[in-house]
Amino acid sequence: MAAMIRPLVIACEDASLAATLHPGAGARAALIVSGGVQTRAGPHRLFTQIAEALSRSGIAALRFDRRGVGDSEGEDAGFLRSEADIAAAASALRHESGASEIVGIGLCDGAAALALFGAQGAANRLVLLNPWSFESDTAEMPAALQRERTVRRLLNPRAWPRVLAGKVDVAAALKSMLGGSKAPAQSAFAARLVAAINAFPGPVLVVLSGRDATAGAFSALRPALGKHVAWVRIENADHTFTQPEARRALLAAVTGWLAP
Repeated sequence: MAAMIRPLVIACEDASLAATLHPGAGARAALIVSGGVQTRAGPHRLFTQIAEALSRSGIAALRFDRRGVGDSEGEDAGFLRSEADIAAAASALRHESGASEIVGIGLCDGAAALALFGAQGAANRLVLLNPWSFESDTAEMPAALQRERTVRRLLNPRAWPRVLAGKVDVAAALKSMLGGSKAPAQSAFAARLVAAINAFPGPVLVVLSGRDATAGAFSALRPALGKHVAWVRIENADHTFTQPEARRALLAAVTGWLAP
């Protein structure tokens, strides 16, 4: 009988993480890390579709909700405090799949978290989709990027509890947007991100959307990144690769780069 997609419960410190494992028979497996407050299905089922495509090519894939998000227990401490979540999920994936190589795949601040923490035993190679390159929601961000991120959060019901709890400073974002503030050439967090990616011992693939301010901000870091970083740009894609042709291009890029 063919292996089936199955749910997992992963212990992470004092909480349990909800996860879904897609089967694969190869030595390589993928750990998919979501961004923002997106659940493991991803925006418009993005992470589900990536996992399904990888599974069809023989690569096992694990999708999970970090603490305080989706079906997982605990409190959401944000992407900068997700190191333990990523490590626990990577360990579970190695155990369940038997894979010797883990590929970390992340979107937005999930990609940033992988870049920061992936080298610490969680992943052997990275796929970074429209990586987030600012530490906070408002500091040092261009107005266009603030506007895009604020609108995206306000339209996402999963973000409302964080907004109401004051964890998203909408007023400050709007003030900066209206004031037209400009970002410095490279923020302190961006410099930290560049250093982490350059120190990563394995290959890295960066996929950027042509119609996304987050991608535009990260593309400015390209000259500072090493030759082990490969780049793909999907011109007509938005931040979450919503359009069917953009999603097909993304899946082809990722599976092609990971093909044996």
